[in-house]
Amino acid sequence: MEIYSLPVKKGKPSESVNDLLVKLLKEEKVSAVLALQETPSGKSAFPVMFSDPDKLSTNVFSPILPVSTGTMLSRITKLRGSEKPIAVVIRSCELRALTELVKLHQADLENITLIGVDCPGTFSINTYQNYPGKGDPTDMVLKGKEAEKYMRSACINCKDPVPELSDLVIGIYGSDVDEELLIEVRSEKGENLIKGLDLKKSKKKKARKEAVEEIRKSKNDSRNEFVGKKKGIKGVDKLTEFFDTCVNCHNCMKACPICYCKECLFESSVFDLEAGKYIAKAESKGAYKTPVDSLLFHITRFNHMILSCVQCGLCEQACPSDIPLMDIITPIAENAQKEFDYLPGRDPEEELPMVVYREDEFQDVGE
Repeated sequence: MEIYSLPVKKGKPSESVNDLLVKLLKEEKVSAVLALQETPSGKSAFPVMFSDPDKLSTNVFSPILPVSTGTMLSRITKLRGSEKPIAVVIRSCELRALTELVKLHQADLENITLIGVDCPGTFSINTYQNYPGKGDPTDMVLKGKEAEKYMRSACINCKDPVPELSDLVIGIYGSDVDEELLIEVRSEKGENLIKGLDLKKSKKKKARKEAVEEIRKSKNDSRNEFVGKKKGIKGVDKLTEFFDTCVNCHNCMKACPICYCKECLFESSVFDLEAGKYIAKAESKGAYKTPVDSLLFHITRFNHMILSCVQCGLCEQACPSDIPLMDIITPIAENAQKEFDYLPGRDPEEELPMVVYREDEFQDVGE
């Protein structure tokens, strides 16, 4: 694994990455680049597919995650893989979700080269557009710790901010981002992509390794502490209380990169009842809440996606009632994945636990 140095011009790391992506298009190494572009208003940033190098204008470090790039690539490739080469700039949680979608046959990586980006964290959409800190939010997350207090809880307790399974990694950990970024080659695809781009090998291989180990330990400690504090949400009464402001909008499901069913049971006619049946239920119980089955919806969704949950926090961000969903999803995901010794996005060859039968699993269940 080689590490190269990408010089940063005038203390603007995002512009240096933009120049690199422009070169990939101009030298026809790829036919298109999928990367974050800020909206004209500056209030958000979304994945945009660029084919014209003169129109490519990205900020891959924009500290915002309105949608998952993994989901967008799934929509682009799930019917058929790309016939032309595409470079996709992607962050760690997005890449882990994409890996799960590939296993679920919802995405195809044919002719796709993945350029991962170290991610120091993101803000909610509202915080990003009205950033309460001092200075530019991108500069703050790259160069200081002051921004952390405004970040989404999912980012503070991130599983791993380094995109392991990418072909290239644009690294900020272990470098001085005012002077250089580190380009870490992780595959033959990645090596071929940067060949001939006149990048010099970096001498910061050891510094990179130590910095990555340090940030991973810090995130792991933070997440373990978070999970330890959130273990008390158990039982129907506490779950009902936790979800008592849910308006049954299903935004959490729609934002989740793992939920992909063409038709959700809870958006079908299964739960539609005639007026008489509503009255009958009200008469049998004395009162009958509407909208119906909010708690059942959340419990069913957990059962469907929890083993592949990458804890990106998009569900929490999408909730109009500001329910702190990571308070319940993070502990559930951690515990369920630990039981199956399964980490979503860890290995593209690792089969999903629910499609593998092992005779020696859970022998003590029911005893």
